[in-house]
Amino acid sequence: MAKIQPLSPGEARNSFAARFAKVGDRLRQLNTKFGIRPYRVFLVWTRWDGSEPGEGDEIIVAECEILPTPLVENLDAVALDPRTAGVLPMGMLRISEVSVDRFTRDRLLGLDIPNTGHFDHIPPGMSFFYEVREDGRGDCPAWRAKYRMATAEPWRRADQLMWTFPLERVSEDRDRNGKSVYTTGQR
Repeated sequence: MAKIQPLSPGEARNSFAARFAKVGDRLRQLNTKFGIRPYRVFLVWTRWDGSEPGEGDEIIVAECEILPTPLVENLDAVALDPRTAGVLPMGMLRISEVSVDRFTRDRLLGLDIPNTGHFDHIPPGMSFFYEVREDGRGDCPAWRAKYRMATAEPWRRADQLMWTFPLERVSEDRDRNGKSVYTTGQR
């Protein structure tokens, strides 16, 4: 009789579910090929080239697209909300079917920065956000909408071979060409 115990890290990495994750990714890619995943999602890290955040130009440090294209739900829950500062987009959406094979918790939290390193927190002077863009079937270049993680952690759905998490709308979008709307070009 098998001893009842948790899996060791090595056993977890070699479990049936972990090995099947690549197959799940290939199956999810079919949704993109069929054209039923029109929203691309990017992880974006930026910094300002001035002496403090908001001064000078916002520079892209790294950008990483979530592939295969995840499922983006509840876009209709994001609405324009009149505030004293103007009309701002507010609301949340849900991202799911994110590869557990290609993405780790730390990458999804912005702590593992491509070609830069792994950190315990976002480095000072750097910003991290999610950006949702249409895939080009509409406006060209496509609009960009900025979001941040709405919970402390993404949720690993081991039974469905995916990560899922809510994103909260942030109003400081980049323009359609990816340039910060706050860039001054002055130091």
